[in-house]
Amino acid sequence: MIENDSKSVKNNYIEQILNPKKICVFGANDNLLGTMGSMQLRNIIAGGGFEEIYPIHPRLEYVQGFKAYKSVLDLPVIPDLAFIILPTRVVPTVMEECGQKGIKNLIITSGGFREVGSDGIELSNQIDIIAKQYNMRFIGPNCLGVFNGWYGYPEKENTFLNTFWIYLPHKRGNISIVSQSGTIAAQTAWYTNDLGVNVGKSISVGNERSIDIVDLLEYFKNDPQTEVIGLYIEEVKRGKKFIKLAKEISPKKPIVAIYAGGTNAAARSIMSHTGSISGDDKIYEAIFKESGIISTNSISDFLYYLRTLSQAQTYNFFPKGKRIGIITDSGGPGAMMTKTAELYGLEVPEFSKRLQDEFSDDLPKTGSATNPIDVTFHENFLTMLIKFPKILMKSGEVDSIIVFGIYDFDEVMDVVESSGGKVDEQMKQMKQLMDIGVVNPIKKLMKKYHIPVFYSGPIPYRSPWMQKFISSDVPIFSLWDYPTKCLAMLTKYSEYRQKVSYSK
Repeated sequence: MIENDSKSVKNNYIEQILNPKKICVFGANDNLLGTMGSMQLRNIIAGGGFEEIYPIHPRLEYVQGFKAYKSVLDLPVIPDLAFIILPTRVVPTVMEECGQKGIKNLIITSGGFREVGSDGIELSNQIDIIAKQYNMRFIGPNCLGVFNGWYGYPEKENTFLNTFWIYLPHKRGNISIVSQSGTIAAQTAWYTNDLGVNVGKSISVGNERSIDIVDLLEYFKNDPQTEVIGLYIEEVKRGKKFIKLAKEISPKKPIVAIYAGGTNAAARSIMSHTGSISGDDKIYEAIFKESGIISTNSISDFLYYLRTLSQAQTYNFFPKGKRIGIITDSGGPGAMMTKTAELYGLEVPEFSKRLQDEFSDDLPKTGSATNPIDVTFHENFLTMLIKFPKILMKSGEVDSIIVFGIYDFDEVMDVVESSGGKVDEQMKQMKQLMDIGVVNPIKKLMKKYHIPVFYSGPIPYRSPWMQKFISSDVPIFSLWDYPTKCLAMLTKYSEYRQKVSYSK
């Protein structure tokens, strides 16, 4: 396990924001479709585990079943966290009352601050002064807040904190997200179920008037539940501190970043979004390279890289070199994956005669064992999916493995049967494999040999077979180029990790 300073985490103000026991909410009512704050309160309630929730409303006696109070000053307790989504002009007044009440931690979702110009900048200065006067820290403004899938751990199961406006699948994953876009913070966490992106915590920082990306990196550095960090960046205010922290973190906890600036059009969009001034792409590329951060301009890459690194931390399967073994049930995909592997800087070596002989008895007449191992027209899925990867793992001739040949056989069998056809033994075998599980044997092998095995095939992400792999944290991809792309990224990160002499 990664060593962390859990004492510093426990007493951290960010920890208090992520794990409040008593929370008050401004800006919610019973109209779930009419106001964003109402949906956010609904999601807070859905998380369960809170000792007390206090809606603040000037007219209503109850909000979503909870007793409401006209003012925060009327509350019988001091909340651990205030959540504010109100018209911008009243936010300073409400903050003042929160300070008078003794509340130290806030999330300010309201927009209309520095991103709208001079009037907004004046309001931003006001909330800065109030926060300093009452020694308060806050996330925002102009944000969605936080998601904490670890809320209540270890005392409570199936509890979470979600202040975002969309419902998020609950998972206690090892990925933590920090985003200057609320939507990206929320939707990255939303992919937990569909793609298996194991997001445990996600924080939308907005305009960063009080708590910024650097503060959160410092927190996640010592957070025992965080093993991978994802960043969506529009600007970095404290560059030197950011680089220093990232250098300390990245060898132990990989960091993946998207930088959204770098073009004139992007700069205009960012200015209207958060009021930030973005810099040249080359500057941020240099920062990321110096810090050991894995960077990408693609949201798809961002998600798949996070998932791959999360699984690498789980199984400790960081490749020791560039040699990749490919097993395929079709020549075309094998040729494509071989080419993309080499284009991404990996090596596809020809196997030794000794190793080729080990495969020969199980190969079809049309097969080949040189690398890729081509098992076109094979008759045994267990051999392709488990036996051959195990032989490669034990051989010492590869550092990573791709297996192409996963299909949605449930759907195929349904089509055959509905048309009056007969399901053959090969299809029945695949169905049986799904029922008894191919995932557990390969999980044991990856944990034993610390070599990644990435499965791939033309299979929809919502299919039961795909979800079996995803829910078990076994790497699987529907698009053929992503296994090689993600293994290339993982191999490059592993080289960096070895260079700085870190061992898990």
